[in-house]
Amino acid sequence: MSAPLGAGAAIALIARREISTTLRSRTFLIGLVITVVILVGYAVLFAFIGSQFSSSSIALSGQAQQLRPVLASAAERAGTDLTLTDAPGPADQTLRGDDAPDAVLEGGPGGYRLIGLDDVDGDLQNLVSNALRQNATDTALRAAGADPAAIDRTAAVQVSSVNPEDPLRGQRIGVAFAVAFLLFISVQTYGSLVAQGVVEEKSSRVVELLLSTIRPVHLLAGKILGLGLVGLLQLVILGAIGIVGGLAVGALTVPTAALSAIGTGLLWYLVGFFLYASAFGALGATVSRQEELQSAITPLIFPLLIPFVLSVSVLPNDPRNPLITVLSFIPFLSQSLMPARAAIGVASGWEQLIAFVLAVIAIAVVVRLAARIYQNSVLRTGAKVSWSEALRGSPTARP
Repeated sequence: MSAPLGAGAAIALIARREISTTLRSRTFLIGLVITVVILVGYAVLFAFIGSQFSSSSIALSGQAQQLRPVLASAAERAGTDLTLTDAPGPADQTLRGDDAPDAVLEGGPGGYRLIGLDDVDGDLQNLVSNALRQNATDTALRAAGADPAAIDRTAAVQVSSVNPEDPLRGQRIGVAFAVAFLLFISVQTYGSLVAQGVVEEKSSRVVELLLSTIRPVHLLAGKILGLGLVGLLQLVILGAIGIVGGLAVGALTVPTAALSAIGTGLLWYLVGFFLYASAFGALGATVSRQEELQSAITPLIFPLLIPFVLSVSVLPNDPRNPLITVLSFIPFLSQSLMPARAAIGVASGWEQLIAFVLAVIAIAVVVRLAARIYQNSVLRTGAKVSWSEALRGSPTARP
């Protein structure tokens, strides 16, 4: 039997093996390309959806054509891009064709009708209703000898905010979404690779040969370190592609915010990866077949998915949400929520520092538990190792 390697040498050896094997595999390149395609697809999809809902069009028929200035003024106040045209014919014909408007407005005072092909968007309905109501009110005021413009001036209200308006808010939200997405994909992908590698070595009994010269904890640490560095490299590549692409298409006008968010995201990736990868590796050691792996690691998918969903659904609309603020300090959740909050600009430096320290403490605890579970389970074949056996390390279960 060969003499056991030292801790540093053993971890470095396994890490180099994982890096070399992963980078030379087609899986890494294919995964990188697929991730880029997914990001581009999301960008195109959101741009298309935004273009569809950012503008509306109405064709005016009959007396409704006199409402053109009223509707244009109402759209301007609402910040809506509204195109107004004259209806060339009946509504059922006007609403058909590639260049058909969203709706046709016809009729006269007391009998206006807003007609859509299938339905009329609720925002468009509200805009037209408010415009007609305002027009009727102005007409009544003029008939009574009052000046609608003077009345409007007395009811005018100035809107301001305590915090100055951030001209880069839209870009920050986009960067926050990209960071949350990349962290979710990277941690899940490479964390799962750690578990798959553990099961593969265990099922093929290669691990028995490796453990003749390397301690179990060093084998697990080297695997996590190697795959973590590969994931970090992938994030750097994707971040660079995203920044260059954003600048090229005009989505990013000032790269400083993106660079800062990517830098913070890389740091939080390492935190999240070491936290989850340790748990993934430990759970992978409790099973002996790839078919059993998915059920073993499923409990870890939910704490990964929840902060990602909150980052892309709730956070952009309510960045100071108290629940998300609290959750962003909790390990297993903070690796997605805190960098997303930082990218938007609502997480202070002390908040990020506290969340980081808590995450590091959690890593220390999880790594110790994971090392114990891995050491007590990786040489056990057959049935899935129970939690009690994995933590206790019953010697009777060893082959």
